[in-house]
Amino acid sequence: MRNKYKSCGLDYDLIIEKFPDLNHYEETVNAYLDDEFFKDLKGMLENEDYAMAKDAVKGLYILASELCLFPLYEKLLEIYEDLEYEEYKNVMTHYDEMMVTYEKIRGIFNA
Repeated sequence: MRNKYKSCGLDYDLIIEKFPDLNHYEETVNAYLDDEFFKDLKGMLENEDYAMAKDAVKGLYILASELCLFPLYEKLLEIYEDLEYEEYKNVMTHYDEMMVTYEKIRGIFNA
């Protein structure tokens, strides 16, 4: 189990300390990873609906932090910072990078 989590940059010891029941934790993470905002975010960014995208990303990064999904949290935070500071030129690159991390984490939980 430790190697499974470590394979995508998750801190197993921190997770097990905060969430002793790993079955419940994984169910919660799966529900989080199924959030429609992950799918809808690309369209929001492409349509330049930056206010909606900012709200969506904020909710996603807060939950990523609470679930100790720190690699995903960091990628979401990069997108949020682009939106917060209206630096849109790199937002799609940051989105693509976040999706790589998202898919990697999703792969270990939905294998």
